[in-house]
Amino acid sequence: MARKKAKAIPGPDQPAKDGTEWELASQWAQGWKFLKWSATAFLVIAFLVVIGQGFLFYRLFDDVHPVLGYAYIVVLALMLVVLVGRPIMGFLSMPVAAKPPSIPIDPKAPSPKALAARLRYDLKYLLMLSENPLVKEERGELEESILRGQALMERARRAGPEEALMISADLEHFERDHIEAVLKPLDKKVDQLIHAEAVGVGIATAVSMNGTVDAFIVLWRNANLVAKVARTYFGRPHLWGSLRILRDVAAIVVVARALEDVTDLTGDVIGSLLGRMGGLVAGPVMDGGVNAMMTLKLGYLAKRRCRSFKGWSSGQAKSISAEALKDVKEESGSVIGDLLKGVGGLTSTATRATEKALAGSRSAWGLVQSWFGGNKPAGSGPGS
Repeated sequence: MARKKAKAIPGPDQPAKDGTEWELASQWAQGWKFLKWSATAFLVIAFLVVIGQGFLFYRLFDDVHPVLGYAYIVVLALMLVVLVGRPIMGFLSMPVAAKPPSIPIDPKAPSPKALAARLRYDLKYLLMLSENPLVKEERGELEESILRGQALMERARRAGPEEALMISADLEHFERDHIEAVLKPLDKKVDQLIHAEAVGVGIATAVSMNGTVDAFIVLWRNANLVAKVARTYFGRPHLWGSLRILRDVAAIVVVARALEDVTDLTGDVIGSLLGRMGGLVAGPVMDGGVNAMMTLKLGYLAKRRCRSFKGWSSGQAKSISAEALKDVKEESGSVIGDLLKGVGGLTSTATRATEKALAGSRSAWGLVQSWFGGNKPAGSGPGS
């Protein structure tokens, strides 16, 4: 009898291969697979039912007169094209938010197949950029870049192990000179968008004074921010593309514990800017600052995801989060400064209300004392 090969048991330091370390993404993938196959089966059944009903109506018209049967087929075909075919073609023609390939490339001994797969994604990325209305002025340059990428991909397909190192270096130059160079104007737009959204979330949550309302504001506006970032880079990403990016960003946040880093950073920044401010004002500003920094980090994570040329994994979570936190630190002072300006009316109103309340309490206490023979209010003489 042939011996059965024993399955290798991963050690404690080896990552599990079932995706349990990347739990959120793993659950999403399983749920999406179930939904996709269920939707496919439903569409197939619905299509067969429609075809069967259409055939029955055709027989009815054909029994009356063959011309009526042919006319029914023509009308039905036109309706299907206008009501079904046109929306489907429009949906499929939309550039999807690309899914970077999770294929590792060894810098010392790169695989030609891995290089070709990476270049295939780069060409898809360039094709989406060429359809992006925000970079329509660079469309001719992008078409030339696509031709260069196709030639490089053909080289990678035919390359041997000796030529793979040279192609790997050419790949880095290609991505830097032909893709990232085109992304610089989009990067500026996205940075402005992230800054404005972070300040808006901070002001809204500082003013609301309600934890439940704050949670809905942060959840909705952060999800909307990720969708806006995806639209800026990909032109017109459909819903599933935006959700895929949102999934990857959320997984990074969960794994890297981004909230703890942001809270510590916000305390330092606000503490240095506010100085010794009363708790009546510092509390709401601190809450708004934490939410603003969290929005800032989510925005930079979404930016990194949309500019990524390789698949995200749990092993990259800490390094990706650290890079985003570095960007947050550089921008934190400006965001908190704009946040304080935005809630300036709140702070001044709260300060004036506090001063009036204290002044009123002192006046009332002086009047009570005069009633019982204590210190009389100023200006109250015996003959008054």
